[in-house]
Amino acid sequence: MKIVFINVPWMKYYTGEGDEEKLVPTCGYNFQHVNGYYYGYGEGLDQIALEQIDDGLANDTQVEDVTVVWTSKNREGENKVIGWYKKATIYREAKTYLSMDGERLFFKYSIVAPAAEALLLPVELRLLDAKEMSEGISFEKDEKIIADVAMYIHNYAGDKMNYLFAKKDLEGASILNFPEYEMYFAKADEFLAKDLYGKAVRCFNKAIVLEPELAIGYECKGSIFLSLKMYDEALEVYKKVLEIEPDNENAHYCLGLIYGLIGDYKNCVEEMNFYINRRKDDMNALAERGIAYYHLGEKELASKAFKKAYAAEPENLIFKQLVDCLG
Repeated sequence: MKIVFINVPWMKYYTGEGDEEKLVPTCGYNFQHVNGYYYGYGEGLDQIALEQIDDGLANDTQVEDVTVVWTSKNREGENKVIGWYKKATIYREAKTYLSMDGERLFFKYSIVAPAAEALLLPVELRLLDAKEMSEGISFEKDEKIIADVAMYIHNYAGDKMNYLFAKKDLEGASILNFPEYEMYFAKADEFLAKDLYGKAVRCFNKAIVLEPELAIGYECKGSIFLSLKMYDEALEVYKKVLEIEPDNENAHYCLGLIYGLIGDYKNCVEEMNFYINRRKDDMNALAERGIAYYHLGEKELASKAFKKAYAAEPENLIFKQLVDCLG
């Protein structure tokens, strides 16, 4: 069994801004769902000696099928297991790329794991003691410690904090029946206020069943998927919107953004062009198209876009970062 232990600062959710911490630490997005995966990072993870995991990895750039056990010191200073990734891939060198993710302009990670194979323990269930260690990675060699933790992970059947969208809610329609079409949207808003995303999507699915030629149900559904960083699902929904309303500006923008987020920069530029030609004053879209140009190797077009956006909104720190990154 390939296993590592990584100690990080204590947080509740590890989903970025909105957590208990005023400043998001480098590990602060480790349980933020991104299109079916979690991306792990933290202090001391810029370079990882993979040969410490397995002697045969001295010349490898990555290792797959690793169990990553995340630990953290609680408010009492006790080091506890807080969660884990299974079937993770660990990279020797941390990866960084310029992203269209509004929360992480420079997206950095050393570990990636399927979200379905990961679990973040609720604070009240972070009870398993972990070996004392400083922040960073530890290559545990004690067979008993490894066996005990592996057994705990294998047998754990309790609650978890990391939210995963249930597959049954993707296309399932609400069992609710209302006399008016608009009431499904009102009910969905109630569910969204309580973070009941699956039930909200079911309401939109019911609206789609009732009025399949109206785009609004698809748009609302797509906005939820996009907000939850479920890019593959959002992509298909917004394509459907454009089948119904080919000139829907918001759908073209959202498609462009999604293409950029999944690395399809050519299609990103195409969709952004449609949108920007009609909304020339949208500096965010202009900058996002610039990021796509950057990845396509069109550095001059990227620089021009970043400078124009920053000149229009000099108080925007993201625009400044984009200008600075090209020098």
